[in-house]
Amino acid sequence: MNRDSIKEEIRESWARILPTMTEEAKQKVNGEKSYICPLCGHGKNGDGLTVNPRSRDGNGLKCFGCGFSGDIIDLYQQATGTDYNEALSLLAYEIGRRIDPPSERARKAPSCDFSSEGYDSSPSEPQKVKPRPPAASEAKADFSAYYAECQDRIEDEEPLSYLKAREVIGPAIAYGAGYDPKERRIVIPCGSSSYIARSIDDSNPIRYKNPKGARVEIFNEGALYAQDVQEVYITEGAFDALSLIEVSAEAIALNSVSNARILLEKLEQKPTAATLILCLDNDDAGRNATATLSAGLSKLGLPFVVANICAGHKDPNAALIADRSAFYETVRRTTEDAREQRERAKETAQQEERERQQRTGAQMVESFLEAVRTRKYEPIPTGITDIDRAIGGGFIRQQLILLGAAPGTGKTALAQWLFENMAKDGTACLYLNLEMSREQMLARSLARIAAQQGDKIKVTEILQGYKWDAAQQIIVESAAETYKKTIAPRMIYNPEEVTADLDCIMEYIETEARRAEAAGFPAPVVVLDYLQIVRGRDREDDSAVIKRAVAALKKYAINHNTIVFVIIAHNRAANKSGDVTMEAGRDTSALEYSADLQMGLAFSLCLDKYGGKNKDDLTTEEKRQLTLRITKGRFGGSGTDVNLYFNGETMTYTQMAQDFREEEETRRKAGRRPGK
Repeated sequence: MNRDSIKEEIRESWARILPTMTEEAKQKVNGEKSYICPLCGHGKNGDGLTVNPRSRDGNGLKCFGCGFSGDIIDLYQQATGTDYNEALSLLAYEIGRRIDPPSERARKAPSCDFSSEGYDSSPSEPQKVKPRPPAASEAKADFSAYYAECQDRIEDEEPLSYLKAREVIGPAIAYGAGYDPKERRIVIPCGSSSYIARSIDDSNPIRYKNPKGARVEIFNEGALYAQDVQEVYITEGAFDALSLIEVSAEAIALNSVSNARILLEKLEQKPTAATLILCLDNDDAGRNATATLSAGLSKLGLPFVVANICAGHKDPNAALIADRSAFYETVRRTTEDAREQRERAKETAQQEERERQQRTGAQMVESFLEAVRTRKYEPIPTGITDIDRAIGGGFIRQQLILLGAAPGTGKTALAQWLFENMAKDGTACLYLNLEMSREQMLARSLARIAAQQGDKIKVTEILQGYKWDAAQQIIVESAAETYKKTIAPRMIYNPEEVTADLDCIMEYIETEARRAEAAGFPAPVVVLDYLQIVRGRDREDDSAVIKRAVAALKKYAINHNTIVFVIIAHNRAANKSGDVTMEAGRDTSALEYSADLQMGLAFSLCLDKYGGKNKDDLTTEEKRQLTLRITKGRFGGSGTDVNLYFNGETMTYTQMAQDFREEEETRRKAGRRPGK
């Protein structure tokens, strides 16, 4: 039986031979249609070794994992690391045949398929060879002589006609392509030890072929590190890379989608300075490889662009053949866009470096001196003179401030009073009250303004406008007019789009800050009333929500050079005692350490002044006498007490008389308890 007949019989017996190669190859998936590939192990998800639909005789194989394409003989060669003769001899033995030695003409042909080296013309009971990849220590093949022979034939009529039809004559010859007349294939070197061969015979089912026992390498890999190259296109096939080189771009070819990971490994070891432009084949394998490269390049931090230059065709070479001018224009625009993107990234990096320099070294000090000479860090007065005096003139910007108190002590009224005074003085305020409606908040404000104007009207009366008499109507309308002119332009209460969800709150205040800054104004101060009502994400407990809120609100204050004022609830022990300490907050350990200024409202003055009464024994009038105490001041003021008088009907605060404070100070210096 002659050699060619045995080869055909081997090819037809591939389904019987394949399971004998490795244990993995025995595993079938998708019925009889797909096998685990012995080269790469793919196939469990249907992406392994299968019948090549382009195979003329139905005996060709293709792996969608590693890109292998060939017959059972080629597969056996690569899986075992044998040469073609050895593989053919062993496979002949598998099907019970002996093969004749190759003819003298075949031995002298420029093809490297049939080497006589190590060939035994009369093998005796050859042993099966278990598939194995070539060992790392094995010397790589050198195809230089084969390349030279093929290059001598590249200008034959047949290869030139083929390259002309593919529109890549110039770059193919320039990059060392040759022609193997025996196999009728274009040979494109990928270094001295690897090549990719493309059959020009349309009747040949094996369109591409790798060298025996070697993994095909990346074509034109050196372009990644050329000094004058700014953009490098990454293609799947060598003819696609040559197509881009034809229109004056620089390109490399993976030659197999499995080489995507190999390329990433190379780039991790030696990054390129060029922008990489991904333009693999317009099919599932190409899209999957593009996704792999995109994820890997992002992780490595290397600049890249995913480009669509195929214009609906399968690959770049098909697009070049279809319309050379359109292909050239698409590549030109893609290159320019990539260059512009790189320049923008460079400018951004330079700006970030300048900003970093301003925060470090001598420039950091100069930037600080320049900033503090402006009003950037000017304190915002609270309107409570003793507090302002203690903390350096008012609330310091870039601070997170806490106010805690027991229920019913008027902490919301105090916050409204403070921040409406700031609004009158020109500071924009966002007040988010998660307990009361906007109407309730405004009614309290109008009651306070009316009291300041010498009139008296309760909050509940303001909310019942249908019952106003003429005098009440005048009082409310006068207070409303004052509010509109002096406070409303810079005060927002409970915007409708804001809920108690922390992410919603942060998104809103960040949007308002950016809007103000874009218009040339400072970001608004923010009041959150109160923290324990804020909701988090699913399965996020209260302490985690508070911790996340602290970090986000503090970041807002620093980034936008403003303040965030947070009202918190006190724990049961503090509520029962009527006194206040830094640890009085409920579930707020994160705040105690992160807050810059912490204050509390308590009945400390009353408890001392009235003979050490229990808090529950205080009368309603006595409970109006409150102490505002600074329990923590990062920049001073800790321990400062300010005595206030609160009128709950009109929502007004007034500081206690100076002579009373001086009397208490005298008692304190004498070592006596206040109020005794």
